[in-house]
Amino acid sequence: MQIQKVLTNLTKRGFKPFYFEDRKEALDFVLNLIPQNASVGVGGSMTIKQLELDNLLAKRGNTVYSHSLVSPELRDKVYQLAYSSDWYLSSTNALSEEGDFVNIDGTANRISALSFGVKNILYVLGNNKISPDLESAIDRARNIAAPPNAKRLNKNTPCATSGQCCMCDSEDCICNATLISHHPTRYQENVYVVIINETLGY
Repeated sequence: MQIQKVLTNLTKRGFKPFYFEDRKEALDFVLNLIPQNASVGVGGSMTIKQLELDNLLAKRGNTVYSHSLVSPELRDKVYQLAYSSDWYLSSTNALSEEGDFVNIDGTANRISALSFGVKNILYVLGNNKISPDLESAIDRARNIAAPPNAKRLNKNTPCATSGQCCMCDSEDCICNATLISHHPTRYQENVYVVIINETLGY
């Protein structure tokens, strides 16, 4: 994987990419980028949790809408608030070297916000999320990211046991909708991409 190729392709496609060798520099960049008075929606990202970005933003005064921080009965409300926030913070299931983001959701709250609703998007990801091409990025999302997420969420799906996607029809399926983002949408004003040189998330 050639990181300069990834950064160049993302820039050509209209994204605003940045690469950091360590998480401290990346966190400092993100905290300087997002205004302290901005509301921030957060998807259910293990990368964001590992970096404690949602907590860092909340502690310094940002209003953070994250369904993982509230009880199940409040999640629908938080989904809507996150969808109308000033910024949306997410990782990605996979990113191709050509600059395609692949994200698969069960509820689709995250991919909805990533495509329309929030004008300022910030992807944060480790270099483990980068795949050579779109086909391998889709495969990564289905077979590397989804199974451990299903297991973490205690879903009754074949992949949670086998570790491999079988395109199931389970009611617990977390792969109900797939978003492939080739460029920022016309609605979006800024789509930043922060890539960190370490393994983060699934």
